[in-house]
Amino acid sequence: MAMVTRYSIQDEVGRFLTIEGSFAYDDADAAEFRDEDEAYEELAAYPGCTVETYQRFSAFPDLITTRTFSIERSAA
Repeated sequence: MAMVTRYSIQDEVGRFLTIEGSFAYDDADAAEFRDEDEAYEELAAYPGCTVETYQRFSAFPDLITTRTFSIERSAA
């Protein structure tokens, strides 16, 4: 397991943006972004909200996933 960085969007009262596009207090329901730029692109649709950064453990670190995609692209 490794630590990975993730991004979420929160409104001014601390609710998290969900995948459905609504807001919820439970962080387990939060939409999770792997890429900071992607989170900021989504943030543009929600004035008054902020992008929050957090780290968590993951069984599949991003480095391995990124390397796999790069190898597949090179082979194509």
